[in-house]
Amino acid sequence: MCNRYEISTPYEQISERYNAHQVGQLNCSGEVLPRGMAPGLLLNLDRERELHAMQFSFAPPGCTTPSDPKRPLNNARIESVAKWPWKEAFQSTRCVLPLTAFREPSYWGETEGTEVYFQRKDGDLLHVAGLYRLWRSPMGDNEVYTMSFLMRPASDYVMEHGHHRQPLFIDEQGIDDWLSPEKLTTKKALDTLRTYAATPELVHRHVRNMAASWKSRQKTKLKSRHEQLDFLDRCEHACGF
Repeated sequence: MCNRYEISTPYEQISERYNAHQVGQLNCSGEVLPRGMAPGLLLNLDRERELHAMQFSFAPPGCTTPSDPKRPLNNARIESVAKWPWKEAFQSTRCVLPLTAFREPSYWGETEGTEVYFQRKDGDLLHVAGLYRLWRSPMGDNEVYTMSFLMRPASDYVMEHGHHRQPLFIDEQGIDDWLSPEKLTTKKALDTLRTYAATPELVHRHVRNMAASWKSRQKTKLKSRHEQLDFLDRCEHACGF
């Protein structure tokens, strides 16, 4: 799960970086938590790039509030995109979510027992493949763009530093293909991700030590790591999904 990330680039500069029309205003310098607002990139029906403020919590179909009141839906497993509540968005409303760094707890390796931020070694933006849905209030008087990261098996670097999952990054050259506003089959959308999946060189920095109770979770996390590595050994796709 990725429940916290950083975006240190101002909204206007992100818009310029992606050559996108800036829709609205957003102070997006700092940490983003579930249900917080952050920049999201999409293509409109004229295939023009737009940068919107999006809520970091996906509103599933039928939800009467912008975020599921039981728990925020901000991580969509790549293995589950053919299921509810992700299938429709995966086929029709895809986005890219820029970030500077993403935060994960570490349960093994040299960083075990800590929380760390991962970021690109060159300091550039990371481009996360995401899903969005435009939530509208029952009365039709309010609307909110809501989104979720797509999550995949961790890269070697993240796996070595204590976590078995990470956001799914795509190459900047594949952004428009991924954002295409046309409806794609699940297979076609997966093929697009497999073509453009990126594994940028990462570094990490220490954030804080976890409370001692992390030890009680370590066994379960190590089991998840073992299952993930076993899956990667059997996966027919080099990208790991």
